[in-house]
Amino acid sequence: MAKIAVISPSSQLTVVVESLLVQRDLPIILAQASEATAVIIARRLIENGIEILISRGKTAELLRESVQIPVIEIRHTFLDCFNSYQKARIHSDNVAFLATSQAYANALSKALPFLKGASICTIDPFDKAESISSVFEQLRKDNINVVIGGLSLQKIAISYGMYYVMSEADPDSIDDAMSEALHLLKIEADKQRKNLELKKRYEMISAILNCVSEGLLSIDAELKITNINEIALRYLKPVEPGAKIKHQILRNSFSNVLQSGQSVSGVLVETGRHSLSINISPVMLHDNIVGAVASIQNQSEIKKIEQKMRLKHSESHTADKTFKDIIGSSPVLISAKHLAEKYARVESTVMIEGETGTGKELFAQSIHNASARAPGPFVAINCASFAASVIESELFGYVKGAFTGALQEGKIGVFEQAHGGTIFLDEISELSIDIQLKLLRTLQERKIIRIGDNKIIPVDIRIITASNKNLMRLIEQGKFREDFYYRICVLRLALPSLQQRQSDIPSLVMHLLQLQGHDNFSISKDVLHKLSQREWPGNIRQLSNIIERLVVVAEDKVIDEAMLDSVLADVAPMRISNDYQPDGSGDLPDEKYLLMNALKQVRGNRQQAAKLLGISSTTLWRRIKKHQDSDPIFFATLKYPV
Repeated sequence: MAKIAVISPSSQLTVVVESLLVQRDLPIILAQASEATAVIIARRLIENGIEILISRGKTAELLRESVQIPVIEIRHTFLDCFNSYQKARIHSDNVAFLATSQAYANALSKALPFLKGASICTIDPFDKAESISSVFEQLRKDNINVVIGGLSLQKIAISYGMYYVMSEADPDSIDDAMSEALHLLKIEADKQRKNLELKKRYEMISAILNCVSEGLLSIDAELKITNINEIALRYLKPVEPGAKIKHQILRNSFSNVLQSGQSVSGVLVETGRHSLSINISPVMLHDNIVGAVASIQNQSEIKKIEQKMRLKHSESHTADKTFKDIIGSSPVLISAKHLAEKYARVESTVMIEGETGTGKELFAQSIHNASARAPGPFVAINCASFAASVIESELFGYVKGAFTGALQEGKIGVFEQAHGGTIFLDEISELSIDIQLKLLRTLQERKIIRIGDNKIIPVDIRIITASNKNLMRLIEQGKFREDFYYRICVLRLALPSLQQRQSDIPSLVMHLLQLQGHDNFSISKDVLHKLSQREWPGNIRQLSNIIERLVVVAEDKVIDEAMLDSVLADVAPMRISNDYQPDGSGDLPDEKYLLMNALKQVRGNRQQAAKLLGISSTTLWRRIKKHQDSDPIFFATLKYPV
């Protein structure tokens, strides 16, 4: 695209310029116009991208006054003055040069000593007609009948009967003007390129400064701000680049760093709106301190980050169990493991059913670690451990100010925490109908909405649920949604009770001793046989409690049959129902009597009662609550209330 244009005020000049453009093969536009018309054409050319103009004489002067881009003049030289004079002398010895521009007048003044009989008449073609006429009247009185000038005065000179010679343009002068324009264009291009590079560099520095989470501020040796990012601007406003640091403590700290050349850290600054912690380091150039740079942190933000890090540390959301950790070789266990391994290869939702203590979370972690989601988080939540009013916020999270007592920064729910991994919802039977309905939508769409928010958040999760209750019975009782059941029970995994896998008990006992750090204990075959023949209503959890008790009372790290009998004598012989019965049968009719007797023995201590019965304290609490709701008078007879 052409960036230079020549506006020629005469046809004679146009012919010479055309010839030179062809010779040099230059991308320069040529237009012929003079005076006011030249200005109109010049403005049109500028709109189309022209950056430099070339013209001559009065037209060049007029263009300089009318446009904002550079105008290069084709200079008058001695040679073109002499050539024009030679043509004029053919017609008369009395010749006058009509200088319409100061540049032309200057060139003529230098050439006049060599032009015998010639005179110079300075005239402005844009003067009033009377003034121009008076000039020509004077020329006539001076017997001047041949004049040399530009196109603008040709007609009036002829009207006074004078012979008119058009001033010539020296090709070398035109060539010089073109070269000067090309050089100027290169300078402008280099300047624009440098400006663009500087702008890019500035924008890059600005982007770097603003992408960090801290405030950044730099000053020069006179304590004037040279750079400041948006965060620092927000903390310290009103401040601006080029201004001096006004805050006294910050100013003194910068001054100390500039004088000593030593960094300082942990400078505490109160701005009235923010409590800031500032670190300052000097900027050195050739062993001279030329300024300093500071990083600024808001102390409240630091506290928030620490809280989040602690929360993340305490809730690591990792699964450390695999199928190798599932101990046993009984056919029912091997079958359950093989089925679980198949489930790990797909993404479908899994329902794990089984009594309390059968290892439902162990299987859930193993499925996660054997799946493609193993690198992601494994988030487990026990639905029975939260009150109905709290469980929704735990599942979905909430935004700032969602409800009274909400954390100021809001809270992320477990579904978001499990993004990219697996969420395990244990004891899902304890969820209310309302929460089941909300979870149904999450299961269908894999999207959640935090409490108090209207923003939909997509989550990439696999869901594994678990229950120790017969969910079909709960559906019949109207306590569990049927549509929710079929959504969570895409893949069903039923875990066998310890009673169904008694052959695994010896290996489980040895494994439990190892886990408890007592693998150097000796245990007789008779003890292992008796343990294998016993009924374990609390499943592996109860077996683990008994092993721990045996380790405590054992002498010389030997567990014998007499010791086992003594420990088992304290354990209630009747089976405690765990709500879940694979065959669909209900609770045993005398369960509440067992609970009451256990509580009486330990004077109402629930933790000791749970140990006595070989069940978890959560299961004990749930069973007490169930029977207390159905028969409060019965439990009111207890001397030690529950």
